[in-house]
Amino acid sequence: MKKLIYTVTLTLAFLALSSCTTTKVAGSGIKGKSASVKTGKRVIVDYQGATLGKEIPEWVELLVEGQYSQPVLKTVMPNLENKKVFVTMGRGDNLDFVQTWTDLVDIETEVAGALERVAGKAVEAEMRGKASAKGKAIDSTELERIINMYRASLVNVRFSGLERIASYWLETEVMDGKKVQNDYFEYYAVWAMDENLFEKQLKSAMSKIDETSTEAKELKSIVEAKLKNSIAVSNSEEIKNEADIYIVNNSIN
Repeated sequence: MKKLIYTVTLTLAFLALSSCTTTKVAGSGIKGKSASVKTGKRVIVDYQGATLGKEIPEWVELLVEGQYSQPVLKTVMPNLENKKVFVTMGRGDNLDFVQTWTDLVDIETEVAGALERVAGKAVEAEMRGKASAKGKAIDSTELERIINMYRASLVNVRFSGLERIASYWLETEVMDGKKVQNDYFEYYAVWAMDENLFEKQLKSAMSKIDETSTEAKELKSIVEAKLKNSIAVSNSEEIKNEADIYIVNNSIN
């Protein structure tokens, strides 16, 4: 099986067209001559709609630049007001395989896994910060216990209401002077769901968290805010270790 890197990101999450076609939105102004757009050492040599002389949509340009948040995407895509937005991204040397693999992602499972990881990072950051402010060493046993409590409440949550609203593909060459170092396809899909529905389901999952003490209540409030505003979906260790990046890399050979 050819190598595939599938990337799932997200910043904040989804609703949409049941169609797999790209939402009709304003172009980015990027339009290649003979379907070639130079971007430094990366050269886009083909893209969806190139044979018809179409521009690359502006929302695709934002994703390529790492802009995944709902406030940013809603300025160039319709139907994202009051939605949570996630992005799934695939990369590989075979377009059909990349599209098929990315479209088969269990997005609900990925979101649940993302929530679990973000909660764990938020708990650790808050507890270490408080311990440091008091000039004390953190209780590693207690830290592990609390992180596991949050993970257990979130990891098996399945968020209903996610729908794909747009998809797009690009073929890119990585250049070293005039030499092609790499040639790959990237496939992007934007998903969305009603913001109120997302928060309702998140609240249900968080209801299992112990908040019997004032300190526990404060921590829960901080973690909930983090989950509502910063979500990363990832199956790759290098991405899991980055707190505020909304990309996922998963290599399959």
